[in-house]
Amino acid sequence: QSVLLVEDNIKFYSSYLPLIYSELMKQTQIVMADELNPLKKNLRLKARPKIFLSKTYEEAWNIYSKYKQNLLGVITDVEYPRQGNSQSEAGIYLAKQIKSEIPDMPVLLQSSNGNYEKIAREIGSSFLNKNSADISRQLRGFIQRYFGFGDFIFTDEFGHEIARATDLHSMLNILKTIPARSIIYHASRNHFSKWLFARTEFEMAYHLRPKKISEFQDGEEISKYLIETIYQFIYRTQLGSVLKFDRRLYDSSSPLVKIGTGSIGGKARGLAFIDFLMSKEMIPESIDGIKITTPNSVVLATDIFDFFIEQNNLESAINENYDDETIADKFSQMALPDYAVKDLLVILEKMEGPLAVRSSSMLEDSKTYPFAGIYKTYMLRNNDADLTVRFKELEKAIKYIYASVFSKEAKAFRKMTVHMPDEEKMAIVIQKLVGRNYIENYYYPLISGVLHSYNYYPVMPLKSDNPVAHICAGIGNWVVSGLGGLRYSPDFPENLHQFSTTEDMLINSQKKILCLDLKNKISNGMSYNYDPAIMQVDIEKIEKSRGFEFLASTYNIEEDRVCDSISMDGEKIITFAPIIKHEVIPFNKILRELSKICSDAMGSNIEMEFALDYIPGEEKFEFNILQLRPMVSKAAYRKIKFSENTNGQILVMSCSCALGNGYINDIRDIVYVDPKVFSNLKTLEIVDEINLINEKLKKENSHYILIGPGRWGSSDIHLGIPVKWNNISYSKVIAEAEYENFRVDPSYGTHFFHNVVSLGIGYLTISGKNDFINWDWLEKQKIKFKTKNVVHIEIDKNLDIRIDGHNSIAKIFYPL
Repeated sequence: QSVLLVEDNIKFYSSYLPLIYSELMKQTQIVMADELNPLKKNLRLKARPKIFLSKTYEEAWNIYSKYKQNLLGVITDVEYPRQGNSQSEAGIYLAKQIKSEIPDMPVLLQSSNGNYEKIAREIGSSFLNKNSADISRQLRGFIQRYFGFGDFIFTDEFGHEIARATDLHSMLNILKTIPARSIIYHASRNHFSKWLFARTEFEMAYHLRPKKISEFQDGEEISKYLIETIYQFIYRTQLGSVLKFDRRLYDSSSPLVKIGTGSIGGKARGLAFIDFLMSKEMIPESIDGIKITTPNSVVLATDIFDFFIEQNNLESAINENYDDETIADKFSQMALPDYAVKDLLVILEKMEGPLAVRSSSMLEDSKTYPFAGIYKTYMLRNNDADLTVRFKELEKAIKYIYASVFSKEAKAFRKMTVHMPDEEKMAIVIQKLVGRNYIENYYYPLISGVLHSYNYYPVMPLKSDNPVAHICAGIGNWVVSGLGGLRYSPDFPENLHQFSTTEDMLINSQKKILCLDLKNKISNGMSYNYDPAIMQVDIEKIEKSRGFEFLASTYNIEEDRVCDSISMDGEKIITFAPIIKHEVIPFNKILRELSKICSDAMGSNIEMEFALDYIPGEEKFEFNILQLRPMVSKAAYRKIKFSENTNGQILVMSCSCALGNGYINDIRDIVYVDPKVFSNLKTLEIVDEINLINEKLKKENSHYILIGPGRWGSSDIHLGIPVKWNNISYSKVIAEAEYENFRVDPSYGTHFFHNVVSLGIGYLTISGKNDFINWDWLEKQKIKFKTKNVVHIEIDKNLDIRIDGHNSIAKIFYPL
């Protein structure tokens, strides 16, 4: 953008140029103050308006003709050379010529002769008397009013002020209420584009400038168009940037905003990376009509965590051997920094609806040790009319997440890594929870899940490079906590091994969903290990909800078959058939494309958490990327040979569904849940017994093989043993086995499972036809320790453990 000054008097332009330049710089800096992105702030400074100086009519006209689309305005003397001679009204002639081409171009005529003021008004120009005592103030006022700097002042056709916009966000809000006649008045004079040009919003200004009022039906349609244009522009320009939080300027539509000066942590880094890919259009805005987006988020940086620990003298508490609940209770009684409290209150005022409060530690979601599922996450209703109540709920969640850094599980996991304890710091992500009230007071997304670009369990016809998704109806904790869900590859959606038969469908289909209970507004019962807002709801309760038709099928008991429709009578079961099998939306295509795009961009295999939202009434879907992290690379797999040196060895275990890779030759201890006495009513008791043995072996620095029924780490105590990582931290090989009369799906895709992978632990699923555990041999070995439900045996020689990650095969031998 530029300003044209036409003046041949050296005295005047020597004083004018610094004055104009200073005013332009001042106005540019005022505009820059609203910019939250430091890089874009510097770009705005570089894009400030430039000043052209002309001393003759011909020079002025040439500059005007060349740059008229970029001119903010013209300041011209009345008398200067034209056609080689000084002409007393050359400036008036120039002003008339410019006004005839661009009537709304601001022109300021200046002269020592006050008689020209009347002529200036007649041709639609402003006038400035060079002999005026306050010439600087008048010039400043002209620049502010006509060059588009300062506030945008909405007036009626008589010039009376109606409203005032200080920035783009306030402009958005005012446009929703301003009278249509005022919109028409300003639009017809290109005031909107001029204001945007002055603020260096060139892309939007160039987009608006060619538009004519005749293209719109009325002022309301113009207002609607302006709102949509400005909103989309703000969203696009903020995408790909981590914006600094500003209480004056914060808007809940900002993609990613940071409070504090420290690190944003691993989880937030993943969100920032998603935003970056979207800003560069590497991730498209939509795929076949389905919008691809990510929830708007606010990050509390790690310096707030440091300040919280230091100002409350919590160093001594975290170094003591307290249990998790005691630490959490101590943390909950301490105060957050004042500046963070003030910022959080502003956020809650503007961020409406349910929230997810997630950990984002320094070490979380790294390429080496992802720490997935180790730290806490809480879901908040955020629907109480009292802001103080909502803040206390958020504050408690933040403090509990801080406390989870020092939980026994987190400490045990860090000991298994190369990281020092004091390296870990916690940032927190406050994110809008994807979903809606599909029925009554139940808030949830239609589908949630986890996508892996590498398939650790490639059952034919799948291969390792076929992406695999683990999905559920409702909130995704159902999947990541090991409660169940459907595992399938979007490359082969017809191959659903969990639904091979009608009986399998009835057994393995999802019976409940997780949702947010919005009925009770206050979460009085929130504790460290209990999130009262989350509830399990039977499928029967959501059968009448909008969107259910995309999730379910009907079981015809008379014909013993499942029909891919809910219009008929019969038991409804969650099969996802309309979306996965019949592809009423391109869900499989979205997963395939995002798997490739994100893994290529990250340079490694990826794990993505996502949620699909359905908008009833509009009949639209939105695919939300919630998290993105690298999977631990298994590219350097060693080739494992099973035929070498096995003659005469006793086969202890054989598995055709194994995770991990390599030879393990330093284990003599095996801990197993006794199949003769096992009951899934005793799983909590079994956790304590396993923990006791794990602590003994930890003191001896002895790793072991762990064998048990169902899903290790499941949140459902009836589907497996609900251990935490600290309960089994010294296990080196873990086996999920089918016990008599106890068969459940393996724990594919859970966070606990992912961390086992990252530590290089062998994970075996003993469920295939040729899979085998030599129970007779195990029962003959020396019992080192035994509890009511768990047996610890010690072998007299190191076992020969071989795990082939390429082919998912594992064998354990006892050498003779």
